Amino acid sequence: MPSPADTLISRLQADCTAAEAAERAVRAEVESRLKSAETQRAFAWRRLGALSDMARVAALEPDPELAVERQLVSLFRDIGWIDSGLDELAESARPLVDWLRPIAQALHAQAHPVPPSEDEPASAEPPPLADPIAAFRAFEAWYEAERGQPFLMVFERYAPPTPLVEF
Repeated sequence: MPSPADTLISRLQADCTAAEAAERAVRAEVESRLKSAETQRAFAWRRLGALSDMARVAALEPDPELAVERQLVSLFRDIGWIDSGLDELAESARPLVDWLRPIAQALHAQAHPVPPSEDEPASAEPPPLADPIAAFRAFEAWYEAERGQPFLMVFERYAPPTPLVEF
């Protein structure tokens, strides 16, 4: 039969073990939340970079078809999938082009609004423009469902460690 001191010590040790388990659980939750916040931040900046680059290209080119082509080339070049033209893309990337084309068209439409024609009555509402951000997020959701990883992961580039050399 354990002594009262042994029983006391056992209870205190059990409290310590429970406190350690609670601490590990809190640390795991915090680390998970930090990782999620870090990923969301990185993706927000990547989304900004991709769409702002496409918007700049759209603003520079008045021709809609050429602007869309140049935006897509710019995006895929940034990813590192092509060097000069969309014809370099693998066949497996064609659905991406189909999803991204309306986004590029919306960016061009925002950069170059069509003035109302003389045949239209002045009170006619302009056609609604697609929201490029919402369209890009829909594309991201499709990509992740289709490919099993977030689209914005394609911007990650492995940089091997470089040894420090002093001369």
